[in-house]
Amino acid sequence: ERGRQARAPSTSRTSERAAPEAPSPFAHAPAEAGNQAPRNRRDQSVAGVTRVTFFQTTATTSQQEAGKMALSEPTSLGDALGSDAGPPSLGDAVGAAAATVSMDEFSLVVDHLWLLICAFLVFIMQAGFAMLEVGTVRSKNAKNLMIKNIMDLAAGAFVWWGFGFAFAYGGGDYSGGPPNGFIGAQGFFFIKGYEPCDSSETCLFPIQPKYDSYAGWLFQWAFAATATTIVSGAVAERCSFLGYVIYAIFITGFIYPVVVHWIWSPYGWLSAFRDPEIASGVWVSPGVIDFAGSGVVHMVGGSISLVAAAILGPRIGRFDATGKMVSMVPHNSAFVGLGTLLLWFGWFGFNSGSTLALSAKFILLAEKVAVGTTLAASGGGIAAICMCFVKDGYLDLPHLCNGILGGLVAVCSAVAVSEPWACWVIGFLGGCVEFWMAVAVQKMKVDDPLDATAVHLGGGFFGLICGGLFGTRLNTDAAYSEDQPCGAFFPGCGGQQLGVNILGGVMIMIWCMGMAAIVFGSMKLAGILRISQKEEHIGLDVSYHGSAAYDDTLDGSGSHKYRQHAKQAIQEAIEEGDEQQA
Repeated sequence: ERGRQARAPSTSRTSERAAPEAPSPFAHAPAEAGNQAPRNRRDQSVAGVTRVTFFQTTATTSQQEAGKMALSEPTSLGDALGSDAGPPSLGDAVGAAAATVSMDEFSLVVDHLWLLICAFLVFIMQAGFAMLEVGTVRSKNAKNLMIKNIMDLAAGAFVWWGFGFAFAYGGGDYSGGPPNGFIGAQGFFFIKGYEPCDSSETCLFPIQPKYDSYAGWLFQWAFAATATTIVSGAVAERCSFLGYVIYAIFITGFIYPVVVHWIWSPYGWLSAFRDPEIASGVWVSPGVIDFAGSGVVHMVGGSISLVAAAILGPRIGRFDATGKMVSMVPHNSAFVGLGTLLLWFGWFGFNSGSTLALSAKFILLAEKVAVGTTLAASGGGIAAICMCFVKDGYLDLPHLCNGILGGLVAVCSAVAVSEPWACWVIGFLGGCVEFWMAVAVQKMKVDDPLDATAVHLGGGFFGLICGGLFGTRLNTDAAYSEDQPCGAFFPGCGGQQLGVNILGGVMIMIWCMGMAAIVFGSMKLAGILRISQKEEHIGLDVSYHGSAAYDDTLDGSGSHKYRQHAKQAIQEAIEEGDEQQA
């Protein structure tokens, strides 16, 4: 378990809070006197249980002596049960199954399958982001936004495989010493990332990754892609494609993984899952409660979004000569609504999947988290649509959608430690925070087309605060451990957890805003961050991608027409650049 991901139930902190398993229904014989129940799903000391992996078959001494287990494959279930067994009963079938699977193996398979399914759900969130962003921008930039969202996954997978995951969860230290609390140093490109499966563990394959399961890697990659995609909405319609590629590499490969290492790895200096046996250096006890990433994912994306949008500058025509904001209406409201629904759907994998397991009673926690996620989205949507009516006098779809997302972002931190009623309250207040922070950002003359700063930075920081306020003693014990402080709103809990969560949020903002200023400021100085005025006027689709996203002709000649238009526009842009250099 030395290199295992800290947030999984197999680690030291989470194994402390895992309830003892009930006696296995698959056991052939009762446990011998003196044998203890396993503490978690990785404990292989259950007596009387037959263990069979894909590569070896073992049995208890009593079974071998009784001849109840044959190494040769039976020709039928009746043969396995005995020639005189007759029609097999349910009890016989269960008994036969016990000869081929143990409860530990079954739990391990279920946990890995759960992570895979949740990773697929989080992957669907990319489709939601794509539809939301494409629908919000003007039609002349629709193809550009779709390409960037797909590239977040394609390029992000390579960067996460090469560097991001190693920085986030890898142990070791670059000086050769013990693991440090700032950044990981092992597991690049999965080089030397495998080891033979320890015979003391449940083995479903002869080798295993040293640092995490494949399912765990996939789940965390989907989270990393989410953090990067948040920024693409804030810089939409005026950021160059080269600038996008550069900042996406830095976010996925360095900025985001460092924050993950701080808070979610067993080595991090702000981690609630820190393992003192393998970690060294400074630790802010008891660590940040950020169950599903209000700070780790959303504050990272939101902090970078604010700095990036400010450095990049507003879109042409966004503010008039007096400084008043000019409305730019989404070109496809249906896409905006559909994207929000896809994000809401994917959020069930985002939050419930953060249990990282279903065994050892974690199924109950996953169910509770799903309910809290639903209620938070409800509260956020209701709050935002009410604020919209109060301020503008009508009900608008973008405000409703952003309110739902703001509630979902806010509840990520405390969803596992809060009661369902508290999740609705967090979502409602998160929707209010998102709405008025969006107004404040506009007053600052920062052009954020998707309100990414308000949704993810505002909602994320408010969520971290709620993680230190709404955690009950019972829920905190179940989701973390008895050593983890509960929320300040409850008697006897104190304000320690609130203070650590606020510190975590402030450090995330300092790190991400500082790094964003360096990355985006350098690109601006180099002249590669923003497109030209002519390209912005024509649209990124024609300027960069050969044709518009939509064919607005009746004869189907749009593609050819826009290709010619694109060539002419590109040639004019080149000539204009040559004149400026001269």
